[in-house]
Amino acid sequence: MSSSQAQDRLPDHVRNDIYAALLSGSGIRNIEDTLNHQMQATGFKATLKAYVNHLLRVEGVATFPEIMAKVEAKVLHDTQAAKNKDAANGVNGVNGHSSEGDDYNLALPTSVSKEGAKAVLKELDKVCDITAEEK
Repeated sequence: MSSSQAQDRLPDHVRNDIYAALLSGSGIRNIEDTLNHQMQATGFKATLKAYVNHLLRVEGVATFPEIMAKVEAKVLHDTQAAKNKDAANGVNGVNGHSSEGDDYNLALPTSVSKEGAKAVLKELDKVCDITAEEK
C-alpha cells in the first residue's frame, strides 16, 4: 500500500484484517503495555487517579459518564494549553509541572504519544507491509 493510499480511509475489510492480525498475536497487548509504561513513568496515571478522586470526593461527581466527560475535557484542555504554551516558548513537550495553581495537570506527555506511535508502527510492521513513496 502506498503512502497516498494509506492517507485515504482504509476499506472496512482491510481495517478489520489488520485488527484481527493485531488481536490474534501480541500486537494490541504490546501497544497497551507501551502506553501504560509511558503513562506510569511520566506520572500521568498518578495525576489522573488523583483528579478522579478529587471529582468524586470534592466535586461530588457521581456517575462514570460524568467522570469520563470531565476527564476528557480536562485532558483536551490541558494538552492544548501545553501545546500553545510550548509553541509560544519554542519548547516541545510537557514539563510535568502544574499550571496556574491547577493541582491536576492532565496534559498528555509528548513521550506517551511518541512512544505509542513507535509501538503501533512496530506492531503494524509485523502484520502488514508498509512502504513510503519517495518524493
